[in-house]
Amino acid sequence: MPPSLKPKPAFNVTCAVPRTGRTLDNFLQKLKSVNANNEEIDLITKVLADSKRRSTPNLQEALNFLQEISGTAPSCFSISVDRKRKLRPYRLGFLGYEWKIGNTVIRVEGEEPHNGSSLIKLDEVDFTVVGLDELLSMTQHYLGDPTHVTKWGMYNYQLDKPTSIRVAGSAMLTSYNKMLDGQVQDMVGFFLISKKGGSRRSPIDFETLSRHGRHVFVKGRYSGIVMAAYPQLRVEPVEDVEDAVMNGEKGSVGLEIVQSGNTLKTKGLLLHGAPLFLSESLYVVDYDRFQQNPALRELIETLNPSGYFEDERLENFSRWYYALEQNLGNSWLQRPPVDELFCKTEDIDSGLLPYRLRTRNWKPDDRYLREEAISLARSSREKVLKHYHELHQLK
Repeated sequence: MPPSLKPKPAFNVTCAVPRTGRTLDNFLQKLKSVNANNEEIDLITKVLADSKRRSTPNLQEALNFLQEISGTAPSCFSISVDRKRKLRPYRLGFLGYEWKIGNTVIRVEGEEPHNGSSLIKLDEVDFTVVGLDELLSMTQHYLGDPTHVTKWGMYNYQLDKPTSIRVAGSAMLTSYNKMLDGQVQDMVGFFLISKKGGSRRSPIDFETLSRHGRHVFVKGRYSGIVMAAYPQLRVEPVEDVEDAVMNGEKGSVGLEIVQSGNTLKTKGLLLHGAPLFLSESLYVVDYDRFQQNPALRELIETLNPSGYFEDERLENFSRWYYALEQNLGNSWLQRPPVDELFCKTEDIDSGLLPYRLRTRNWKPDDRYLREEAISLARSSREKVLKHYHELHQLK
């Protein structure tokens, strides 16, 4: 068919999201907040909640569940393999749906979490919702020095090779936290963990482990990031880091994504020091498409990505840190102060500088006065510490 005769899609913006899980649930709630169809989204999230309970190694049972909900829920589901579970059961997941936001029709498509970064890299979607951990695992070769991207605010600055991939900002997605009896942003850290029983006299940190060429368990998709950051480590890719540490020899160490610390607490594992990097759900956008597509620009502005130093993020960071600290207690060894974990002065030189959607290439300018950047970092740390102390006073 000649290009001029091909039917045009009814949508004018495409987005990739995880097909199951908290990021998808949170993003759907975000769409509700910007006037998508609330009733449809409530039906979708109910099916997704049931799908975890109804996951099964039996394909026919999964097909029966899909047939069961076909008359009551929107037609937006498919069956996929849940590879995060040991038995790799079949599970209903989000396939795709279209919503009208303002004047823009957005097609939201479900994918594996890491595939969001792949689709942006392959120029197949306009934007995606993905964590820095997945973004780094798929696109670190675009960066001049991946080890300098310890916070997402550094990513655009560190881009060295030609690419239109850009972090627009934080999606500010939240979930309920029992410790605070309220919402906490979906922040995580890529932490060193170990089981109890080892010596507490010799600290476990990245530099010490690297210097001695220690053995470290890492989830397979993150092994490239870790080897780039610490090439002297003996990295062993595994499917389940926590189980590998639990079943390993005395002194076994792993690197794991930690959000609330509940699993670590249940298994009696220890958390060590500061994370290799911090992550949260981000809006990652094809910047070339953003410049060319007015509908995409309008939608991203409506979603309103948050900058690293926005006041709401400062409070959210304090809440996440406080909840993790309270949950783990003495099981978090060599715990860094909350303000120091949020940012350090040396992070400024690695590109932790403010930028907005109107900033060219969404890349902080080297002409941004260092004194101003240091002042911003200092005032942000003070606000983070203030929020943290207020939480302690409410205890």
